[in-house]
Amino acid sequence: APVNLNNYNSTAGIPISAVERIEIVKGSNSVLYGSEAMGGVVNIITKQGGRAEHTASVTVGDVNSGGELTSRGDKYLVSVGRSYFSTFHDSQIRYNNPYETIRKKFHKDELFTSLNLVPNLTLNYMHTKTYGTGMDYLDAKGVRKKMAYQYDDKRDNVALIYSDKEHDWTSNLSYNRRRIDGQKIDTKGKVSRSGGSSNIVLSRINFDTTKKWQLSRQGSLVTGFTADREQYAEIIDRSHEITRDSLGLYASYSHDFSDKFSAVLGMRTQFVKGNEAGPSKTAYLPQLQTLYKIDDQTSWYTNIGKSFEMPAINSLYSMGGTSYNDSLKPQEGWSYETGIKRVTGKSTFKAAVFTMKMDNKFAWRKYVDLGLTPPPGIDANSYIQVNLGEFRNTGLELEYTQRVGEEWNYNIGFTVQNPQAKDSGVWVQESSRWQMTTGVQYGRGKFQSSLNLFWAGDREDASKKIAGQYHPMRDKVDLNAVLTYTPDQHSSFKLNLYNLLNRENVINVSENLARPFNWSMTYTCTF
Repeated sequence: APVNLNNYNSTAGIPISAVERIEIVKGSNSVLYGSEAMGGVVNIITKQGGRAEHTASVTVGDVNSGGELTSRGDKYLVSVGRSYFSTFHDSQIRYNNPYETIRKKFHKDELFTSLNLVPNLTLNYMHTKTYGTGMDYLDAKGVRKKMAYQYDDKRDNVALIYSDKEHDWTSNLSYNRRRIDGQKIDTKGKVSRSGGSSNIVLSRINFDTTKKWQLSRQGSLVTGFTADREQYAEIIDRSHEITRDSLGLYASYSHDFSDKFSAVLGMRTQFVKGNEAGPSKTAYLPQLQTLYKIDDQTSWYTNIGKSFEMPAINSLYSMGGTSYNDSLKPQEGWSYETGIKRVTGKSTFKAAVFTMKMDNKFAWRKYVDLGLTPPPGIDANSYIQVNLGEFRNTGLELEYTQRVGEEWNYNIGFTVQNPQAKDSGVWVQESSRWQMTTGVQYGRGKFQSSLNLFWAGDREDASKKIAGQYHPMRDKVDLNAVLTYTPDQHSSFKLNLYNLLNRENVINVSENLARPFNWSMTYTCTF
């Protein structure tokens, strides 16, 4: 059940208590997952009914607090919760700004339900509403220096899932809806609705059915069909409404050539019906995967695939009608990866090299920066969505995990890469050139702990100029810890410590900042 809306995705509405496990599928996976699986897929598998269990949790902290109730029975799971988040002052690098950027305090309600209606048929429903998120801009005296914004954001996701494991047949009918109500507050405190693109309703209905056929002892075939409709509508101007339909047919054939070597060959045909924002598009997306077992613990794999992504359907109306580009094309390209995996009883080692090439990469640019004259009445500093040209990235990934005795584990991973996009005919850096993750975990009896570090270095340029020049973003170094104490089977305490180094970590090219050091404590009671 895809949760992507308007080319963006969010895990909002999925409480951690409802998550069974999370799978990360790297590389192009458009054959099975469709047009938005450009570089990989995050697959969140939620819990269903099971052993009867009820939990209540309370969280306190200097940034967030709240509570959650979860009830699980033989054929159902229900979770409800509310969270509160504090104001974040100086949330963006100031430089010479005569004001600070403030993220407003807000609260969020969540509901998750999973009902086993009849054997093989499950209904999932997720609802979340966030109240009052937004930005404000105040000087040292608390005087507003520019227009402030705040939003109410409501999301509803429904999925009806049929899964017949005996006959290898799965179908999924899902509906996602998101409504955003935006307000603006001027320097005199007057409140009014913000622009049309900040007061919108997004929706998507998707149907997907998949069947596996065992053709022989060595070969099997997976076939599937997908139908999808996206819709965008503005609350203020109902004439600003647009839909887009797409159909997909896919097949994936797996063959075991021997006990050591197997391969998967897949193909997806995706047809996207034209609308006011662009012409029709038919894409053919092949994929080839191979696996060779060097021994019982070591294997060599490859993955080659093509993927594509359509422009967001609101490109006709977003940014107050300034961003429509009738020459906008889908971004599409190929990715290649090959690597070694070795898994033993106490350690794992993974090494992979990859390369990705994409045409017509999406980007947002100002009219003035593109040297274009905007339509009458439109500010030259307004943004328009464009195709930059090519995107390319080649790199190496290494990962190692080790268990030491019965109490200790550690892991380390490193990526070095060269992501670039061709902007105005010139290749420019697009992301950090190297990243590192490392961590150590310790557990003994009723006590569990972990310490994890993420480091991104040699990063791309920020979007703002200082003294007329662009400048690279500072390294991001994020050190976090989790301490858990479980005195008995009915209760547990968890202490989360975030940004232990208290760094000003830049999280995007606009140089917004992550929160400084903060903590939260959660007590959970099971009954």
